[in-house]
Amino acid sequence: MNKKLIVTAMGLVLAGAMGFANADVKLYGQLTLELDATDSDVTPTDLNGTAGSYDDDINMNSNSSAIGVKGSEDLGNGLSAFFKMEYQSDITEGGSLTGRDQFIGIKMERFGKLTLGTTSTAYKSPGSKIDAFYRTNLEMRGVGLQSNLHSGKGEEGQGRGTNIARYDSPKFLGGVSAIATYQFDNNGQGNNEDDDPYSLGIQYKGGNIYAAASYIDTQQNDDAAAAQFLAKYTWNDFSFHGIYELDKGLITANGDNGIGDTVNGRDGSAQDDGADIWSVGATYTIGNNLIGADYGHRDESDGTDGIAGNGDDLEEYDVWRIAAYHKFSSRTRVFAGYANNDYDKKGEDDIFSLGMRHNF
Repeated sequence: MNKKLIVTAMGLVLAGAMGFANADVKLYGQLTLELDATDSDVTPTDLNGTAGSYDDDINMNSNSSAIGVKGSEDLGNGLSAFFKMEYQSDITEGGSLTGRDQFIGIKMERFGKLTLGTTSTAYKSPGSKIDAFYRTNLEMRGVGLQSNLHSGKGEEGQGRGTNIARYDSPKFLGGVSAIATYQFDNNGQGNNEDDDPYSLGIQYKGGNIYAAASYIDTQQNDDAAAAQFLAKYTWNDFSFHGIYELDKGLITANGDNGIGDTVNGRDGSAQDDGADIWSVGATYTIGNNLIGADYGHRDESDGTDGIAGNGDDLEEYDVWRIAAYHKFSSRTRVFAGYANNDYDKKGEDDIFSLGMRHNF
């Protein structure tokens, strides 16, 4: 472990110790370990069109383990300051740290809160609220039930935005709230000087219903945007959820790994659209156990994406998932499941996963 990681780890431990003396500062984290078996007959190509292959294998993964410090300070008169510093760690490889949410902000009791730093866009934030297996290898965004706009970190439409200013409104009209983000993009693409991404969202939570709609635009060109609508309804021990994402270029660009890259003269902006994604699913809870199933579909995109080897579009596919977990306690659970992604032309991916999670 290098000196920077040692200093960071010591800082987190010291901050955690402070939490015992100051209830406004908290050390927290999540440790997840999975055994993932992959069976794939898909033939992938890289951005230059070079064909490769996937090897069927069983691997140990820990891509959602994280540790962080968060806290707040009451400034009086309904005003408070807050912060968060979170790092992802792969405990299977010895614990190298990668930044996740890291921000500082101010909250006004009657006017909402303003967050500055690195945090989720208004497009990503609602997605986790309908996914019972979020932050596992079987999560919706990982198996194709949601688009790549719910994943990653960066300044070109990724789920976690850097250099971001985010505003969250207080609730109004009995459960409605709004989110708006604006990113001060340091990496303009091509000749685009005004390509600061922004996102807008509105959500409702009341009774047994959660619903949201959001829009994101990187301003790279007229076709670098996407919108989504999602909802979840809970009825006794059952819940039902669905999401529909409309592509105006950004889902296709992200799916082609085109955002932010320059390949064959392409500046990384969206040049293709139509890769709409939708999925529906349900869960059933009995005691400390939950079982869920989902089905989803992505349309084939239109036009020409400009990347050699990818053809003229982003390919159509069907995907389904079945998974379950058992809670030993409020902090410890085990989970298992299976997902299948069937592409229209290039083959199928099968993923089997077995894992354990502990929160602290």
